[in-house]
Amino acid sequence: MKLPSRFVCFALVVAPLFAFATTSRLAAATLTQQIDPPEISLGDQAVVTFTVQNGSVKKKDTSTIFGMMMSGADITLPPVDGLQSVLSTTQFMSINGTSSTTVAFTLIPARSGDFTIPAFDIPLQEGGTLRTKPIKLHVLDTGVSPSTNSTPTPAVPSPIPPSIPATNSPFNPNGPVIMPTPNATTAPATPDNGNPADSKVPNIDAPRDKDGGPAKVFIIITPQITDAYVGQSIPMRIDFFIRMDVAANQNSLPTIKGSDFLMNDFKTRGHIGHEILEDKQYVRETWMTAITAPRSGDFPLSMVRDTYWVKSITGNGNGFFGGFFSRRANLAHLPITSNELIMHVHPLPEVGQPPHFSGAIGQFQVTGDAQPASVAVGEPVTLYFSVSGEGNFDYVRCPVLPDNPAWKAYVPSSKTNYRDESRTHAIKTFEQSVIPQKNGKVQIPPATFSYFDPTTKQYVTLPIPLPEITVTGSSIPLASTSPAAGGTDSATATPLSKTDELVPNRLEIGSTQMNLTPVYRQTWFWVAQGGLISLPLLGALILFLCFRATPDNSRAERALRQRSLHQEEDAMAEAVRCGDALAFFVAARHAIQLQLGAQWKLSPEALTLGEIRGRDPHLAETLEPLFKQADEVIYSGQASPGLDLAQWEHLVREELLQPQPA
Repeated sequence: MKLPSRFVCFALVVAPLFAFATTSRLAAATLTQQIDPPEISLGDQAVVTFTVQNGSVKKKDTSTIFGMMMSGADITLPPVDGLQSVLSTTQFMSINGTSSTTVAFTLIPARSGDFTIPAFDIPLQEGGTLRTKPIKLHVLDTGVSPSTNSTPTPAVPSPIPPSIPATNSPFNPNGPVIMPTPNATTAPATPDNGNPADSKVPNIDAPRDKDGGPAKVFIIITPQITDAYVGQSIPMRIDFFIRMDVAANQNSLPTIKGSDFLMNDFKTRGHIGHEILEDKQYVRETWMTAITAPRSGDFPLSMVRDTYWVKSITGNGNGFFGGFFSRRANLAHLPITSNELIMHVHPLPEVGQPPHFSGAIGQFQVTGDAQPASVAVGEPVTLYFSVSGEGNFDYVRCPVLPDNPAWKAYVPSSKTNYRDESRTHAIKTFEQSVIPQKNGKVQIPPATFSYFDPTTKQYVTLPIPLPEITVTGSSIPLASTSPAAGGTDSATATPLSKTDELVPNRLEIGSTQMNLTPVYRQTWFWVAQGGLISLPLLGALILFLCFRATPDNSRAERALRQRSLHQEEDAMAEAVRCGDALAFFVAARHAIQLQLGAQWKLSPEALTLGEIRGRDPHLAETLEPLFKQADEVIYSGQASPGLDLAQWEHLVREELLQPQPA
């Protein structure tokens, strides 16, 4: 019995799909869920997320964007009185045969109290269901801040508090040096999570697009202060917003425009959240960092990010399977610049600056201790210092000990434990060894630590009391010499007692050197140096002569082709900028011919579409749309309406001009 050809074609298409679906179900689907945060204030929002591994949630409608399926999931949260739930996003991803689906809901409470979303079943696309666990949300009254330890997962970075110091506060460059008592509190305690308690997102004033609506993509920067000092670490929040209907994968980080500020490296990935602005749903990516101004003056501050977003989605429309598998996102690519602020940077005052000031700016607390409490003469005592608070910890140095003949101090070591993402809240510890030079009850002199407080505009010097150490054993006397009888040059050492623990390595000078002429004045030294220098020069000369004597035509040909390829790529970019479709497709086709000609060792002009199809049918199928479009533009002399040259350039550079397998 002969099967109809239409049935055979359908079977060939469906069979791989059935095999893939069967393979993906070999691993059992699993469900994870979380709510972030579990405690909020009335007027705030929480996000509950469900992630299904090795499976996908049943969908109502599906579209494809770069291999990521985004659709409306066929699930809803059970209704809870006083709690509204809004489906934020659904993402389906498949990597190396392992699929996962993430569904996020935004929870909006209407009143304070405790809410519980009961357990429910999530239907799977492959069949079957997964059971969720009950989800609890605690909502506080308006104005009551959630507790800092109630969130088990990392919270979205907090907004920056109001400017400190205020820009209208008087500038006091001649503040006195303050000597507070040892138990005085000089800095507020750092929160456990290193962030302010308030977790609200700053009020966002979205920039406008040309149509008057909120922008599709924008960046908002919020520094803690706009009035600071040279070297002061200024915490700053960076929020990147992209509308969910145009969201695309980003592979860049925000950078500062210009060279007026230094910024800490990002130690963590941006926190992903969701925001509704003017009835538009946005994905928000947030970073916390700190900036520093290396010089005084008034400087503009803004940031930029190299950004992609989905401009439109197209498909070939060839039946159901063609439209499903060939939908393609047309990307827009543009650097997005943030809002611009003016930073006022003051120089540190010189009058009243402590002698051991190392550049530390902020508010700090310092403690000190010494261990052990009892040692023998010559044994080390370890000093432990801890500096905590908020400031530029890169400039925090070990507290300084005054010169004291009873103690010999060594270079300290340090370790910094940062407590927030901006790296401005930290605890920096120091260990320093000191050795007592005498016995008895020996008091370690108090150390001092100096810093500049930008809130009071004054230098602060903190005394750090240290304990008294019991030192046992005898002090070490210094060795002395006296001329021996007979007028000779030899010397004899003063007898040492048996209790002495440290003695000189040598008591006699030894024989003297009669010739003190420096070695660089010796003739043999310069002869040896000349020989060593001449050897590599001689070798380089020989290699150069051999290279000149043996022409390398293939290398010259490769260099010529490489230059031609670069010229065609530059011509493509210029054609896109000018909107010249004819020049673009001429350059693009010639660039591909140069690329394949160098790989197959053929003349570029001989590489027609038929020649390429004979050598690599799959590659010819990929190149056919470009060659046909090029022929249409070249023969007609004009481009069809709506032709996106930027998208064609992205396709040629990222896919067609990549080296093909041999």
